[in-house]
Amino acid sequence: MSIEYLKGAEPLYLKGSEVGCLLLHGAGGGTAWDLKEFAGLLNQRLGLTVWLPTLKGFGTKPEDLLGITLDDWIADAKSGMDKLRQTCKTVVVVGHSVGGLLALLLAAESGDVQALVVWSTPLRVRDKRVPLLSAISRIPLLRRAIPERIPAVVPEEIRQQGWVGYDWIPSDVGFALVDGIKRLERSLRSVRCPIAIMQGARDSVVSEDSPRMIHDGVASSVKELWFIEDADHPMMNEIRHKDELFSRSLAFIEQVIR
Repeated sequence: MSIEYLKGAEPLYLKGSEVGCLLLHGAGGGTAWDLKEFAGLLNQRLGLTVWLPTLKGFGTKPEDLLGITLDDWIADAKSGMDKLRQTCKTVVVVGHSVGGLLALLLAAESGDVQALVVWSTPLRVRDKRVPLLSAISRIPLLRRAIPERIPAVVPEEIRQQGWVGYDWIPSDVGFALVDGIKRLERSLRSVRCPIAIMQGARDSVVSEDSPRMIHDGVASSVKELWFIEDADHPMMNEIRHKDELFSRSLAFIEQVIR
């Protein structure tokens, strides 16, 4: 059965060389739209074959995220790897936010990733309530305090660019995030491929400790950490900062695939 996506949120496949790139978007309400500009650069400048899926529950309507689990998105990531492996000998993975978390889990658990670039990836978040979600949910009286709908905060600058996404997401997304963080904490040391970790110096969602913990936690011999000055969480859509983010990411990928 075909999925009717919001216009602009559709998955994107760009045919290129035998080097492929899997792009994974975040889970804060955005869609594949967030990464389509970078997908084009990967294909045009580096000649890569690119697969940018829309993760399950996104790009249609917020209600489709009810009951979503981390395993649903892990399955999407693994399916994306399988798709690229049909024509590509080498596959790198780039992920934003929860997409970066999925990219790390993919590398840790499959060992089938040649390089990683992760943007604004949450191993720790600024909202101190998020890590408590699982515990709170087991207490009936406290469970009622968890909002059914979480507003998706999207800067007006990004909306004016034609942003496609949701204005709210269900709390199920938060539970999936917590599961992902716990799972990554257990397996982070299994990441051994080259990795570039990037975060905005003013990220309002992910703690500044998160990229450092990822950098120090992976076993990769090639690993780089950059903070983009003044950038917030959606760096790839911020006009003042995306050029630096894209150029650093492209340079790293080119370096590791040549």
